[in-house]
This record gives sequence, C-alpha cells and structure tokens, in this order.
Amino acid sequence: MKQKIRKFFRRKRTYSLRGTLIAGIITSTLILWGISFAITTFVSWNQTKDVLDEALIRSAQVLSQFVDRGSEPNRDWLRRGYGRVDLDEDHFYFQVISDGKVIAKSSRAPNIPFVQRFKGHKGFAEVSINGDPWRVFVLQRKHSAYEIQVGHAVEMRHEFLEDLIEELVFAGLIVLLISILFNALLVFFGLKPLTKISHQLAKLSPKRLTPISVNAHSQEIVAIEDSLNMLLTNLEIARKHERQFTADASHELRTPLSAIQMKLQLLQRQAPELTSALAPLQHDVRRATHLIEHLLILARLDPMSMDSSDELPKEEVQVDTLYAEMLEAYRDALKAKSMCIKQEVTHLSIFVNHDLLLVALKNILGNAIKYSPISTTITVDAKVVGDKIELVIGDNGAGVNQEELSRLSQRFYRILGTKETGSGLGLSIVKKIVELHQGELKFRSKPEYQGLEVTITIPRKIISRN
Repeated sequence: MKQKIRKFFRRKRTYSLRGTLIAGIITSTLILWGISFAITTFVSWNQTKDVLDEALIRSAQVLSQFVDRGSEPNRDWLRRGYGRVDLDEDHFYFQVISDGKVIAKSSRAPNIPFVQRFKGHKGFAEVSINGDPWRVFVLQRKHSAYEIQVGHAVEMRHEFLEDLIEELVFAGLIVLLISILFNALLVFFGLKPLTKISHQLAKLSPKRLTPISVNAHSQEIVAIEDSLNMLLTNLEIARKHERQFTADASHELRTPLSAIQMKLQLLQRQAPELTSALAPLQHDVRRATHLIEHLLILARLDPMSMDSSDELPKEEVQVDTLYAEMLEAYRDALKAKSMCIKQEVTHLSIFVNHDLLLVALKNILGNAIKYSPISTTITVDAKVVGDKIELVIGDNGAGVNQEELSRLSQRFYRILGTKETGSGLGLSIVKKIVELHQGELKFRSKPEYQGLEVTITIPRKIISRN
C-alpha cells in the first residue's frame, strides 16, 4: 500500500495546454470585463448626476423666465394654478415661492418650501422629505419677486442608474460571451496542429519511425515539425546501425566461438588427460555462446512493441504440448540434478506465437533448474482466470527478497551471492515476449512462497488493435 502511495505522488502530473489557455483567457476576460464594468458604472453615475443636475438648472431657469414676465395674466395664472400645476412630477417637482410662501407648485410637491432661508441667489441643497433624501436647485433672480425651487428624490437617480446598469450588463454579457467564444475557438484551432503532431507521434513505433506531417503554416509549428522529423530520421538511422551492428557482431563472434568449441572437443579426444584443464575453457565458451544467442533474440525483439504485437504470427497452441516441448529441452539437466516435475496442466489452448512463448518458458524453467537444490521439485501449472490463462512455474530454491523481485527482469541484472553463472538477459527476454502478447509477468517469493514462482498471464484470445 505504501509503495502505491509513493508511486502516486511520484507520478508526473500533467495538464492540458489547451484547457489552461482557455481557462486563462476566460479568467482574464472576466477580470477585465469586471474592471471595465466598474469603471463604466462609476463614470455613468457621475455623468448621470451631472445630467440630472443640469436638468434641474434648466427647468428652474425656464420656470423663472415664465413667472417673471411681470404681466397681470401671468399673476392670475399663478393664483389660479396654485396646487394644480404639474411639471412631470414623476421626475421633477417645483415650487414658486414669494415672501417665504409657496404660491404655485407641482401637485405632489409639499406646501412648504423645499429649502427655507437659502443663502445666496442660486445653488444646490440636500434636504430630507418624509425621511427620504432629495436634491433641490434654488434660483432667485435679482430684482425678481419669486424664488424657484426644483427638486427630485435621490432614489430616482438610483432607479435611473439601475436601468442604465441593466442595459450595460445585458450588452456587456453579449460582448463577453462573443469574446470568450472567439478566443476559445482561436485557441482550439490554433493548437490543433500540436494535437495532430501528438496523434502522429502516438502511432510511431520502433519499427515505424516515419516522418510526421501536419501541413501547418505557423512558423513555430513548422519548426517543431522539422526538429521532430530530424530526430526521427536520426533515430531510425541509429536503430538500423544498432541492429546491424548487433547482428554482425553476434554473427562474427558466434562463428569463432563455434570453431573454438569444436577444436576443444577435438583436443579432448586426442588428449584425454587435458579434459580437466580444458573444462573451464569450455564452460566460458558455452557461456559466451549463450550470451550471444540472447543478444540475437533481443536484437529481434527490441524493435517490436505492444502496438506491433498484431504483426506477430500467432496460432492456437495446446498448453500441455508447449510444456512438453519445454521439459524435453531440459530433460538431461533435470536428470543430472535428480529433480522432479509436478505438472498440473489441463487441456487448455492459447492463441500465441509458439516459438517466442516457448523461448520464454524455457528461460524460466532453466533458471528454476539452475537455482534449485538437487533432488527438489519444480511445479508447472496452467489455469484459467477469467478471459486469461496463467502459466506458472515454481521452484524450491532459496527465493528472492522483496527488494530484488522488482529488478529481476532488468537487463544484465543478476542476484549477488549465487555461484551460478548467467548473462542476466533471460528474464528481460521473457518480459519482452510477454509484453508482445499483451500479457503480464509476475514474481512471487518469500514470505508468500517457498522459493520463486513466476507467472505469465496472457489473454486466451488476443484482440486485434486495428
């Protein structure tokens, strides 16, 4: 459990570049929209106050000119109009005052002056009427017997501003949505060439390092495409050179080793007394030959991956037949160490590459024989688990500690302290073969198991990925 937790925190966390850019653009757009809306509201409020103040001034000037004409008809109008004259009272209310008394007003204006004892000839005043704040403009012309007061409730200003804000919000939201949609589409289509590049790179395999092409015109994308194609070309050249070198070196080394082995056998026949002296040399030659054979197998398997597993020639193979061939290859080795095989295999079939899976099983059995004591038992089993088959080989050897279990399939890794010789490539070859069959290689040892148990889990029928 602790190992799973460590792997979870060590795993590199990734994020979507497209999603990050879109989220960043939306966030910045919302912030800028909020700032601009706040500035617009502040400016609109100040402009509204100026416009409404100007309207109060103009209304007072017009009314003052009307009542100051000085003719008798106008005075009669004032006397007759008392309490009945309106000036759009939903917004502005006026009073005509003479000697401190209201002689004409809007029908809903108070009967007493808005502002009493106003200092000066004109100006604004803030008053409270029935607990509500009002803004009033007072105009007293020189040589005029009338004082004009025009006012309105401050709440009306707020209502006016609220109506203005509603219109601004509606228009601003439309612009905001259009901007977000446009920027999101711009990011989506702008990064589309990168998505194409990632899809084409995902289709590549060690056997297929073909150049990619996204038909983009962006300088940055073209530079990335050119760099990747140059890298892929160099990798393909290096891969071919490596495979050629491995094949040539293995072939050139195997030929003289075979010649040396034949000469050693001939020398033993001619001079039997040298047999004990030549034994270490023969052992080293066999070990070198075994290592070269493993290198040749890896050279063939390395270019392949799980994506190219469908290219493997496969056939339906009987598991018991496969195990029989495996045991036949080690009949002499088993007899030499007086070892027994406990086989629990039913008649099962599996769809695999016969030759490769046989190589994997032979490597596992060879290790079990090599690292198990004399006169012990090796268990060979096969069972169905769901839609998969488990091929199990277990021995009664010394086992492997938990720290070394995870490293068993690494190339050239060998457990220290053992007297047995080997190349350290056998289990890495097994792992590669299992991966090509879309399977899993698992190890079990002390304290769960006495010795070492190797399990190959492979689907009974490998589904094509095409």
